[in-house]
Amino acid sequence: MKKTVLIWMLGLLATVQVAAQREGTWWTVMPKVGLNLANMSMSDIYISTSDDKMSGSTKPGLAMGIEAEYHNGWVGLSAGLLYSQQGTRYDDAPQTWKDQKLSLQYLNIPVLFHGYATPQLGLEVGLQPGFMIGKKLSGEAYGIDGAYHSFSETDLYYRSFDIGIPVGVTYDLGPVRLGFRYTFGLYDTTKVKMKERNKVAQLTIGYRFDL
Repeated sequence: MKKTVLIWMLGLLATVQVAAQREGTWWTVMPKVGLNLANMSMSDIYISTSDDKMSGSTKPGLAMGIEAEYHNGWVGLSAGLLYSQQGTRYDDAPQTWKDQKLSLQYLNIPVLFHGYATPQLGLEVGLQPGFMIGKKLSGEAYGIDGAYHSFSETDLYYRSFDIGIPVGVTYDLGPVRLGFRYTFGLYDTTKVKMKERNKVAQLTIGYRFDL
């Protein structure tokens, strides 16, 4: 009985200590790196030579940067600067193109509200402005000679600014943070009203430093 009481008291003490870590206010800075699984919405894009609708598939890319978070008990507010490789891979169109890939590079500034269900498990939602720093369309186009020829184009009609709504979940293993975030683009990224919006699923790992 005494051992049971002792174990219960030790468990209660540990719970109180963990809860105390969420009291007060403090700052953390977190470098992070991860994988993007990007795509684009293309609801109104059709191949000019047919009635076939264009569609894209997931394009992997790099995500890396730094985020700072202000904690106040069980809630927090963060802002960051992330380099993000996005875009899409277009499905092949017979006698039109193949292996076509749209590569977009952004500097994103996620501003997020955090709520913690437990000391380890957190939820996040916010807004993410982004500034395009690179764009390229590449692949193989079907020529009049009946063969495919490689091409690469950077003079594209894409906007330099984007904004999205990121939602995600985090899990802390000590100072290490595992994160999953999905960002819904709000703007058409093109200047020609093609309704291409960014859609990015992001898996990251970061290391938090208390300030």
